[in-house]
Amino acid sequence: MYPIVTNAIMAKNFGLTWAMVTDHGGPTHSKVNLEQAYPDLLLSRKLVPDVLQFWGMEFDAPAMDHHTLMIPRHDDEAQMLFDLESKFAKRDPFPSVPGGDTEAKMVEFLKYAKTLRQKPLVIAHHASRSAPGWGAWGQDTPHEFRNGNNAAPDIYVGFEGAPGHQAGPLNGGARGGYGNHPTHGGYDQMTARVGGLWDSLLGEGRRWWITATSDSHVHWTRGGSDFWPGEYSKTYVLARQDYADIMDGLRNGGSGSPPAT
Repeated sequence: MYPIVTNAIMAKNFGLTWAMVTDHGGPTHSKVNLEQAYPDLLLSRKLVPDVLQFWGMEFDAPAMDHHTLMIPRHDDEAQMLFDLESKFAKRDPFPSVPGGDTEAKMVEFLKYAKTLRQKPLVIAHHASRSAPGWGAWGQDTPHEFRNGNNAAPDIYVGFEGAPGHQAGPLNGGARGGYGNHPTHGGYDQMTARVGGLWDSLLGEGRRWWITATSDSHVHWTRGGSDFWPGEYSKTYVLARQDYADIMDGLRNGGSGSPPAT
């Protein structure tokens, strides 16, 4: 609900040197991103230059829950997001199209992204939020992660270890919005379980990393379930203060997050 520049100001206030500006999708949202949101991002970059602000979205991944779609900083970044969102986001077509919400479409999206000269990053959000219990799977399943990583190992590189919406209990909700099976100290069970899925993916030799995300919609002091960007959780990246270097760090495992409390 907040303007991009508000999130950037608060990110700076809570010690972030970079942030990714996202929004949820929806019918023909790709056009809204291109024509309305992107000019606001450009303005925010001018007003808050100390925070590097990436372009991207909380992508409506075919057959899966939301994903980060992080666009590399370059002159055609706005058109690149429009191209990917309009072609592959499952909720963007209106009316909806057959086959737009299938596992095959997700793999097609990742293979297409791999052909681009400027390569985006794709990271799964709140991967177990829809899981019905401990050791169970919801919308996101291990074989989908493996298939996607096989299709584009330099694009599809991980999932949130610590999801956003961590302030939920302050207003009577669940941490992360995990209403079926809870997080473990703020961490998704796919990450938190020793010998679980993340361990398995790493044991297979996959370059698969975790992030900590604010997912800031409405601050808890206004009745929401969120902290400001960087107020509660941060993803640290070993990188220069440079767009390309930060993305390389995320892509190649040079990132991490402190334990949630």
